[in-house]
Amino acid sequence: MSEKQSGTSPKDAVSRREFLTVTGAGLAAASTAGCAATDSTSIAPAAATHRRPRATAPFDSLRDYVQALDEHGLLQRIDAIDQDAYEGTALMCRLVDIYGRFRAPIVLFERVRIDGRWIDGPVIANQLRHVDCEAILFGLEPVTNDGPATYRRARVYLDDMLDKAGGEYPTIPPVEVTREQAPCKQVVVTGDAIDITRYPFFKNNPGDSGRFLNTTSVFNVDPELGLNIGTYRCEIKGPRHIAVGSGEGQTGHTMFMAAKARGETSVPIALVLGQDPMIWLVSGARIPERRGKQAVDELATAGGLRGKAIDVIKCDTNHIRVPAHAEMIIEGEISLEAFEPNGPYGEGSGYIGAVYEQAFSMTVTRITHRKDPWFVNDFTGITRPLIEMPSAALTVAGLQRFVPEIVDYRYVDSVTFFSIKKKEPGQALAVGKRLAKLIPVFKIVVMVDDDVDIWNPADLFMACATRWQAFPASHIFENLPTMPLEPSAPVRGQTAKIVIDATRQWPEEGGPEHYPEYSRQVLAKHDPDIFTKVDAKWGAIIFGDGRGGNRG
Repeated sequence: MSEKQSGTSPKDAVSRREFLTVTGAGLAAASTAGCAATDSTSIAPAAATHRRPRATAPFDSLRDYVQALDEHGLLQRIDAIDQDAYEGTALMCRLVDIYGRFRAPIVLFERVRIDGRWIDGPVIANQLRHVDCEAILFGLEPVTNDGPATYRRARVYLDDMLDKAGGEYPTIPPVEVTREQAPCKQVVVTGDAIDITRYPFFKNNPGDSGRFLNTTSVFNVDPELGLNIGTYRCEIKGPRHIAVGSGEGQTGHTMFMAAKARGETSVPIALVLGQDPMIWLVSGARIPERRGKQAVDELATAGGLRGKAIDVIKCDTNHIRVPAHAEMIIEGEISLEAFEPNGPYGEGSGYIGAVYEQAFSMTVTRITHRKDPWFVNDFTGITRPLIEMPSAALTVAGLQRFVPEIVDYRYVDSVTFFSIKKKEPGQALAVGKRLAKLIPVFKIVVMVDDDVDIWNPADLFMACATRWQAFPASHIFENLPTMPLEPSAPVRGQTAKIVIDATRQWPEEGGPEHYPEYSRQVLAKHDPDIFTKVDAKWGAIIFGDGRGGNRG
């Protein structure tokens, strides 16, 4: 069937935001001393470095986390890359080609050539993408060579956290520390010494308009909504000039425009770089989701997720409090008097994203950073998005308040999978249609039975290949709202969508009178412990020497 829908959401529809709301790297962190701000660069003395003990969660800093990745054998060190020749980008492409998006290693570039100059790093990339990071981030051990099992291990942990907190992630308010306790204050750069072009920020692709700060957590504050931490593409326009691409519908844009409506001509902002992985996750994954105009403390959520408060300290030139253990803080002012272009830029879809014509102009007023700071680059669209399980667990908890039959959810590049405990004919297709109309990014919605492990690609392929009939178990919408960066949309912001019902079709839905049993389930029914027995008997083959394969 085909159905036309307006490109504008119906007035009585719940918004996406409202719906999802309910729904060897071991260098020591140097201690710091006070820094006097002058019209130059000042450096605070640092304590002698030493080898850290084994790193585990909670991670106070990027350095702690990278050490843990290294200790798990996930880090690949590279002495030098020429980014003027786009070597880093091509290398990341080849690593993904060989290992896949879910098992490509984390890379650390010691030196980078940019704009004809060799710049010391290190620069880290792909740091929150490997499937094992789903477990490591929470202090859990990944399951060797078994992505689906690693996902399940993380999910049990997160579901338990949500259950104990009533369906939301717990919060622990941040703790303000002294300047001496804040590594991000070791070096202070002011006045004419400010030049963000001298740091190793990449131009990823010849199709990009320039160099971008693409892993920054943007901190800004609104008197009503409180602190916002967002991830927006930030293009370098000059030594003290950045175009911040916070678009319509994003919280940063909402706050900036509210300030403009109040008559303000500028607002303070802080760009946090080299942040700990939990802050990076929260800033990039809409955890937690905002409820209308209710203030949200995302730093408290990051603290709750990691089980330890985030240490914060006030910026030097404004009142914004930022993570004390970050690698770099770029302070500045956003002008509300004029816009400027940002991009093109290679986006998460894998395509070069269009220009943001109305990006906000930021003037840098101060930089503070660690001595010998570390940097992170995101090869956007080449590597997979951030780890999935924290968002998936929270979304399922919210969805189940509306549709209790939903068992699990996974979103992969505009393809959205839902497993459902179907109780009546037509239910799966009806739920899928409702969700496709409600959520702009749900372009392809695939509904599967609750016996399908949606974190195992083989199970998903099996369900689509053996349970789906294109007619009548499909529904096409000809015109629904989508995200502005959808590359195939003939009109920006509007797209066709399809809902696929890949559940077993009951006779009332046009399915066979007697559906054959799935072979693996017959085996498990014969001996429920058969796989446990085989693991115990041949575990060395399955897990120990890699012959079990890299699943997930």
